[in-house]
Amino acid sequence: MDNITLQAQILTVRSSADAALTTAQQDKQPPPPQARWSPGDQMSARVEAALPGGRFHVTVDDVLLEMNLPDGFKAGDRIALQFVSADPRPSFVLNTQPEPQRPEVQLSNAGRALGEILKSVEPDKNAAPATVKGPTPLLPAPSPDAPRLAAALSKALSTSGVFYESHQSQWVLGERPVSDLLNEPQGKLSPALRGEQSDQARGLAAAGVDQSNSSSSAKLGDALGSSSPDRAAGPSASPVHHDVLPQVRSQLQALETQQLVWQGQLWPGQDMEWSIRDPGEERGPAGEAQPWFTQLRLRLPQLGALTADLALVDRALRIRLNVPSESAQNRISAGYEALASALSAAGIDLISFKVAAADGD
Repeated sequence: MDNITLQAQILTVRSSADAALTTAQQDKQPPPPQARWSPGDQMSARVEAALPGGRFHVTVDDVLLEMNLPDGFKAGDRIALQFVSADPRPSFVLNTQPEPQRPEVQLSNAGRALGEILKSVEPDKNAAPATVKGPTPLLPAPSPDAPRLAAALSKALSTSGVFYESHQSQWVLGERPVSDLLNEPQGKLSPALRGEQSDQARGLAAAGVDQSNSSSSAKLGDALGSSSPDRAAGPSASPVHHDVLPQVRSQLQALETQQLVWQGQLWPGQDMEWSIRDPGEERGPAGEAQPWFTQLRLRLPQLGALTADLALVDRALRIRLNVPSESAQNRISAGYEALASALSAAGIDLISFKVAAADGD
């Protein structure tokens, strides 16, 4: 009798334990979507795999679901969903669009060559203005002849190599002689000067070119363009001769900043820095044209350090001069009338003229 009672008690305890374990296991099961998600909930999901027919396996809050997605999604993509309803099955609004497929781009030979040029020169990442250094004084001696000095400055920029390709275009159109090209750094490396072209091309270079003869122009154009001695080394060779890398770097910086700086001597012993900024097609807030800026920095024997800032719009000119001493300011101010008269004769209106102490003085 006691054994039967003990067995009954054991069975009762075991039944109670089994029931408790079953209840605990059921409590650990994640609730169905109806209980976990509420309409309007925002959630992030992950695309697991693409299936046939535009279907995808997507993991949402640790639940693997199968759903339709637009073309363009792939395994590993994260998507944003908004829960709508769990009846009759979980439904969502997709808040992410697939990234557009980027078309494959095939570069032309010219494009690949330009890429090689860019890798060769690597312009300054700080976008500093392009700088051109004059190797020799522009004039042999000091001169008050303004037109002569202006022509020398113009020639210094024109022959710097920064505008070489533009000058080639002008030559092709018959607007510039080939001798101008041969005076620029790139042209000085041409076979036309090194004696490496054919007799026919040498004759063309010496006598100019008949622009109506496209065959002759093409031959001389090849000679002018053959500035790289590595050209025969194959497609891996740099398309830019190492001797003209400074000019090409200046070209790229000038294109990027629209600024150019010339540094050199006006005549022996007279240093000058000349910077130019071209606004291009920039317009002001009211659509007005922007000024063309230039600045001169030099140290004169009688006036000392001088900085001249000029802004030109159409034919209207503004000038600001900074000099270190009051006596220098007075001497410059005394020449205002003569300067305004000379500019007026050249068709330029001097609408503003200021003389001030140099910064820091």
